[in-house]
Amino acid sequence: MESVLAFLLLHRGQPQPRQRVAFALWPDSTEAQALTNLRHVLHTLRRSVPEIDRHIEATTRTLRWRPDLPYRLDVADFEAALAGEAWQDAVECYAGDLLTGLHDDWVEEERARLRHGYLDAVERLVATAEARGDLAGAVRHAERLLAEEPLREETYRMLMRLHDARGDRTRAVRVYHQCAAALDQDLGVEPAAETRAVYDALLARDETPDVTGRASGPPFVGRAAERSALTAAWRRAVAGRAHVVLLAGEPGIGKSRLAEEFRAWCAHRGAVTAAARAYPGEGVLAYGPVVAWLRSERLTAGLRTLARSYLTELARLLPELLVEVPGLARPERLPESEQRQRLYDAVARALSAPGAPLLLVADDVQWWDRESLQLLHYLLRTHPAAPWLVVATARGEDIDTTPSLADLRNALRAAETLTEIELDRLGRTETTVLAEQVAGGRVADADAAALFEQTEGNPLFVVEALRARQAGGGVLTPRVQAVIQARLSRLSPEARDLVAIAATVGREFTAEVVALAGRLSEEVVVRGLDELWRRRIIREHDTSAYDFSHDTIREAAYGALSPMRRRYLHGQVARALATAGELDAISGRLAVHYEAAGAVEQAVAAHARAADVAQRLYAHTEAARRLTRALELLPGLPASPERSARELELSTALLAPLVASEGYASARIHEAHERALTLARSLGVAPSPPLLRSLGLGSLARGDFAAARQHGVALRERGERDSDDVLRVEGEYLLGVTAFWAGELSTAREHLACAVALYRDENRREHLLRYAQDPVVICLTRLALTHWLLGDGDAAIRARDEGLARAEQIGHPYSLATGLLFASLLALDMADLPALRRWVDRAKAVTSPGTGVQVEGALAALDGYLEVVDGRPSEGIARIRQVVAAAPPVDQAAPGLRSAMLRILLAACDVAEEADIGLAACDELIALSSSAVWRPEARRLRAKFRARHTTNA
Repeated sequence: MESVLAFLLLHRGQPQPRQRVAFALWPDSTEAQALTNLRHVLHTLRRSVPEIDRHIEATTRTLRWRPDLPYRLDVADFEAALAGEAWQDAVECYAGDLLTGLHDDWVEEERARLRHGYLDAVERLVATAEARGDLAGAVRHAERLLAEEPLREETYRMLMRLHDARGDRTRAVRVYHQCAAALDQDLGVEPAAETRAVYDALLARDETPDVTGRASGPPFVGRAAERSALTAAWRRAVAGRAHVVLLAGEPGIGKSRLAEEFRAWCAHRGAVTAAARAYPGEGVLAYGPVVAWLRSERLTAGLRTLARSYLTELARLLPELLVEVPGLARPERLPESEQRQRLYDAVARALSAPGAPLLLVADDVQWWDRESLQLLHYLLRTHPAAPWLVVATARGEDIDTTPSLADLRNALRAAETLTEIELDRLGRTETTVLAEQVAGGRVADADAAALFEQTEGNPLFVVEALRARQAGGGVLTPRVQAVIQARLSRLSPEARDLVAIAATVGREFTAEVVALAGRLSEEVVVRGLDELWRRRIIREHDTSAYDFSHDTIREAAYGALSPMRRRYLHGQVARALATAGELDAISGRLAVHYEAAGAVEQAVAAHARAADVAQRLYAHTEAARRLTRALELLPGLPASPERSARELELSTALLAPLVASEGYASARIHEAHERALTLARSLGVAPSPPLLRSLGLGSLARGDFAAARQHGVALRERGERDSDDVLRVEGEYLLGVTAFWAGELSTAREHLACAVALYRDENRREHLLRYAQDPVVICLTRLALTHWLLGDGDAAIRARDEGLARAEQIGHPYSLATGLLFASLLALDMADLPALRRWVDRAKAVTSPGTGVQVEGALAALDGYLEVVDGRPSEGIARIRQVVAAAPPVDQAAPGLRSAMLRILLAACDVAEEADIGLAACDELIALSSSAVWRPEARRLRAKFRARHTTNA
């Protein structure tokens, strides 16, 4: 149906004979069969879209799209702009190749025609901008042209001339390096003489040492079985089965090179590809690798087709969209679960936007941040039929020691969406082939045997040993670091200085940063970068940066620096980054460099800024890590009231991400609480409201009811003093839950009802942002259980229904899940099995990883109870006991968590008539100091279990 509609729209000028339409759509069928197919499609179209006859004029001989009804066709707008020589309008109309999901011959012809028109329009824009002296605009359009045709040497030459005309000779040389690499990788050829002439003219102004040999990646040898497995995974993905391939192996074994070769193979077959990597200890911000994917050329182009609402969400990761898209609304801070859901959905839309199979390369995934891995898992779990393949590389020994990566691997294994490939070293024959390709000729048998014995078939060792020997060092050793350092020692002094700076950067680097960090002239940078590129020390990275050709080379170069030299260079790199970059985006990297430079004050500020950026994205683990490190560095500053105030500020900021990532069971929470209180007293200031609330709930989790009440009263009084309804509500909530778990049910009812009465709808957003939950939902569903325990069943049902209705209405996942959990506990107490099943099922549907251990653990225990009532008592009780065993007996992750789990276990033992286990659970629940609410029920069941035990005896 899509093909028929597209054909008629694209040939809208006049009626189309049915035979022509049929033949275009089914060229391999007979005329009779093709016409039959067309009639069938038209019949199906009318059934699916009854009003279609208003738009299509059908006779026995022809079909025509009616021109008299209003419609908008982007192709028509594009063609009109071309005809009117409105080149900018034409480029903006072109949202990507025509109908990328269709591959009919007639579509291919139309697609090629329109694409040619688009490229011609971009070329006209380049020429127009250059003619009026707008060199920056000309460069921008030329880069767009290059993104569409990455093997077109004419465009490379154009860009080189434009950059040179702007006075940016470093960037012009970088374009040549990019050209040479692209031609070598895709076609196996060198740039044409005309392109080389432009390049030589750029270098002719310097006395550049004559370094022979063209720069390219090392030869690719072997790996037939691995390539076959990758190809099979790609075919599954293209067929609509999203998949991940994990390439694992030791450093230098060729993981990245295999992924790079496979990426080129997929790109040649029309796939959209993007690559991202991470670096050890570099301080990448949350979602950093995902941002690198989204900034790839093909995915960036696809963003133009997205609705503005999705672009607004993506602006959290790509702030440049706020500049590039006129009038785009800024993303507002949303409650965590809502913001994460919107962001994840927007990323999924962006990945789907190009409308073609997608290959994502995740290089060195062992160093990726937790948030990026969680997002990757979400994408694969929620879009199992997407034509996406992720090829990840990792050092084998680091997979199991990286918890977030190990969790992802286990989840993908369980979903059967993971293929794992362990790369072995090359065999003797493959080592010889590689050596001969690097050497450019035959290698004697004795030399080949010695090379294999000394390198043990590690491709990086082989290549580096031979290149060192080619450079005149005569080095052949299995210690690759010594080989690399020998090769680096033969560089010119200027190139060695650049290597030192680049290694200190610790990741990809731009010419601007190394120039600023080294205080180097353009001539020195151009000459040095070109030498490093020719020597294959560095390679091009994306469109504006370089990177070392292998991490091991970076490590060797950095390892050769003295401690004082490292300290100095880290300070220079930090200052260069701060000058050249956007501070929020690079705050994590700045913190690492300032710290390594010994600049404590700047490092603390950068860590704090990075934590704030992470917390805006609810990257709690990263935020907690940054704040913890800032606090560890603070003693390096002189003791003063200002330092203490800064420590109090950081300690208070640490509480929210720590609770979110670790719960109140975290020992670090207690330390942060105690330290913050001590600092507040020493400074003579009152604890802040967030600190008071956190102190209250932390005390409650430990069963310290007196302290919890004290903090609740202080929070409420702060609200009354400042006329702050948010604080008054949160204070009453804290006092209510404290009384509830203390078993003071009448008092709990008063405080919880008061919190509901004080609540104002206009404050909902502030409650959600500051305290991560809707207090009315929480208080009403807690109040329902309170009413029931006080003997008022009707009031319990009313409060429950009101709380759940509000939870569904506001759509805040955490509040809804927590409300459903307490509705389930109420159903358990009321012995209302249908309601219990209903609430548990609904809670599981809205609960996702990260919702909170208090919800996830209790729901798992309730699932065990349902197993018991469904006739599987042994399995159900074992499941509940496993959940209970995982919950701390003291310092609970959340107030009342263990009490609720023990209550569920008692109910299960009652149904299963399991007296021994029930008696032990009763004794623990009665003795539990952190909760008294179910103590009466535990005593009642203990008597029942004892009677049953006596009867059985």
